[in-house]
Amino acid sequence: MKKAISLFRRVLLSPGHFLFFSIYFVFRMYDFNIQDVPFRDFVRPLLISVLVGLVLYLFFGLIVARRWHAAALMTSTLLFAFYLYGAFWPLIYSTKIVRQPEVFAAIWGIFFILMITLIGWKTPKSPNPNILGGVNLMAIILLLYPMVGSLVYFTAFQFRFPSQTDHTVQGHPIQSSPDMYYIILDGYTRADVLVEEFGHDNGPFIQSLKDLGFYVADCSQSNYESTPPSLTSSLNLDYVQNMSDTFRLGEVELMGLFKLLDDNNVQETVSNFGYKTVAFSSGFMLAEWRDADMFIAPPYGPITEFETLLMFSSYMLILDDMEIVNFDDIHAERFRTRTRLVLNSFDDLVSIPGPKFVFIHLIIPHAPFAFDAMGNPIPPDQADPKYGYSDQVKFINKSIIPKLEKLIEESPVPPVIILQGDHGPWMPPNYAAQLKILNAYYLPKGSEALYPSISPVNSFRVVFNEYFDAGFPLLQDKSYYSRPFKRYEFTPMPNTCPRQ
Repeated sequence: MKKAISLFRRVLLSPGHFLFFSIYFVFRMYDFNIQDVPFRDFVRPLLISVLVGLVLYLFFGLIVARRWHAAALMTSTLLFAFYLYGAFWPLIYSTKIVRQPEVFAAIWGIFFILMITLIGWKTPKSPNPNILGGVNLMAIILLLYPMVGSLVYFTAFQFRFPSQTDHTVQGHPIQSSPDMYYIILDGYTRADVLVEEFGHDNGPFIQSLKDLGFYVADCSQSNYESTPPSLTSSLNLDYVQNMSDTFRLGEVELMGLFKLLDDNNVQETVSNFGYKTVAFSSGFMLAEWRDADMFIAPPYGPITEFETLLMFSSYMLILDDMEIVNFDDIHAERFRTRTRLVLNSFDDLVSIPGPKFVFIHLIIPHAPFAFDAMGNPIPPDQADPKYGYSDQVKFINKSIIPKLEKLIEESPVPPVIILQGDHGPWMPPNYAAQLKILNAYYLPKGSEALYPSISPVNSFRVVFNEYFDAGFPLLQDKSYYSRPFKRYEFTPMPNTCPRQ
């Protein structure tokens, strides 16, 4: 005990706080975004931050004649200036005190240069131990917060989340089973919304699907307004309210929802029937099947989405504000890379020995609007929100039809294909439009069970009934809307489609 106390005292009186701060600022951002950031994306910026902190510490130490406590305080001050700039600039801009980013960046930089100079000049070789201990204690407490939060998250994610429903079908491998493709086009809305809200006639695309043999449910609505509850519901063949009492009014935690999305009934069922599972990276970690038999992701890029988030929150934001570097475009390039990877992989998918279940989640036409109508890259911050969405609809329409045609023509056994939006575009106050989706089925057998208003919760009930003799009754098709900060305050949204 005495040794531990002695060690803690030495840490408090050391110049090590700059290391704690260099770790903290990266760890803080990781903890805020932990559900969307793979751990490996966190490691590189963390190491860079620590290395830069050490270099600055040594550099300042040489400048102030090896007064290492002064060097540490100078380094910590510079880290605060660098990492907190992105939080203060929007605040200052909103107050209209300063509206030119280069002016504020200059003021910010000059202020902290003066502070660092003053610290280097005034800090004695042996500073007041109370001040030194206070700075180190603050750094340790700040660092503990994201560390504990991340540890709790990782620990909780190791345990299965108990569901009150289980629609897994038990079975054994079947001869001549059809390959199955579940293709989610994130945010893809229904044809009537495209006409009314975006002035885009999607009729030719819908007709192309019908010509290929698809049944298009032209009155379909998603069961929920956003990806997490929507995919959790469709992949577990039930409404999330039925799965757990945790999903009730007043709760905001998404862990259980993501656990049920990760341990879903569809993936378990197809594995029971001898299917090889194939999945692609989508960029949304907890909606990815990383435990699939084949998980396909693009190479680790030069800059990750997490690193662009760090840049947006730091003094590097001035580069974007002055249009020297476009961080939005850098961020969007990873979305483009994943989209191109999927579209270029259809040739290879057909040749993978079956039976196989392929899960594809493409973040398109959902923002960021990174493609124009012809598929050329465009900076998302330069895209019009309305036409950017419809342009991405046009691009994916043009790209997906020949891929679907290839799957149908070259599969040795006629495949099952579900092409579906998980929700529609975000268009307040027209919340009803956020629930109207593209929903198309290629079912060589069982298409007579489909109907115009079928919703995703019944998709695999129909498929499993036909191909695995599951005997599931179809549920009443319901749609619910909830706000981001009241995730489980579900408001029923009736289907007003006149063609039901």
